[in-house]
Amino acid sequence: MEENISTSQNIKKLKFKYNAEKQQVILNSSINLFRNISGYKFNAVADKTDKEGILNLVLDVKSQISLLDNFNFHYLRDIPRLQRQLLIDQKIILSSTTQKIGSKAVILNSKFVDKNKLTAIIVNEDEHIKIECQMPGNNILNCYKEVLKFEKKLEKKLSFSFNQNLGYLTSNPSLIGTGLKASVVAHMPSMVISTKIVDFIKNLNQVGYGVSSFLGEGNEIIGNLFQISNLITLGKNEESIIEELIAISKNLIEEEERAKEELKTSLSLSIEDSVYRSYGMVKYAKILSFEESLELLSILRFGLDLGIIDEIVKFDFYELINIISDSSIELNYIKNKKASLDEIDFIRACIIREKIFKEYN
Repeated sequence: MEENISTSQNIKKLKFKYNAEKQQVILNSSINLFRNISGYKFNAVADKTDKEGILNLVLDVKSQISLLDNFNFHYLRDIPRLQRQLLIDQKIILSSTTQKIGSKAVILNSKFVDKNKLTAIIVNEDEHIKIECQMPGNNILNCYKEVLKFEKKLEKKLSFSFNQNLGYLTSNPSLIGTGLKASVVAHMPSMVISTKIVDFIKNLNQVGYGVSSFLGEGNEIIGNLFQISNLITLGKNEESIIEELIAISKNLIEEEERAKEELKTSLSLSIEDSVYRSYGMVKYAKILSFEESLELLSILRFGLDLGIIDEIVKFDFYELINIISDSSIELNYIKNKKASLDEIDFIRACIIREKIFKEYN
């Protein structure tokens, strides 16, 4: 068994740092590649023996791949609760993955040297293997290249379930074919305020792409943050999916910028009021929940871009999202004791003020 995730060496570095001036529409890119191993049942019907067999097989294969020398194999059952929650908050694992964790594992870079790239391999989540890469900004192609690099090494050692007619086989029908899910997280306040987002979403649905909440819980959009992903993989090759999402991302940036310019020319009192109310809340609130913080920060970033306010710095929205999650606050700011929700919300409000107000910077 390899060592647990070290809070001081690993988790604190599980975040991105990038140029807050340039990456403000497409905040994050990610690629998930799903594979199952031949000779084993899908996880939905596999028993404990099968799942343990997959774990042992992947652990053995990892030791044979030099590309994974700097990666550690972590049994999910051995990762402390808070660190598991951080993996959920950072979109590395699903929240459902922490249920029945006995036969699941995460393979993570032991040093997190590159803060502009996060690569992980998840074992026995919904499928046998998920290879994942996240990068800040509009980096779908680079994420794909990174994932492909690991997949090719694993495929030399493992026999993946494949059908000549259908492609890669998965328990989820929407993943059959390439087994690839490509996603971007977009911040689109101007499109929302101008109501142009409604038609844009309809057009995306028509070409096989779905729009969901960044938080991944229900359909409620928080903080004008949208996750855009391909809905199907059958009948398409990997390259076409990547090319389509790159084109969609480019179009998204152009549409958001166009909507923003239109709003600049006809600023209403209600928009200015919303920005200044958000400013007052952030400056003086004693406690802020995570969801409320996303809403306020979205409007403040929007207000900055429209030139309505200049009392705050041009903050990195996505980096701040990662810093102010409950798990990040508990791990990095509250140590050696169980925190109450009010304590977490109080610290979150303080962190936000420290990060975005000019008087602190």
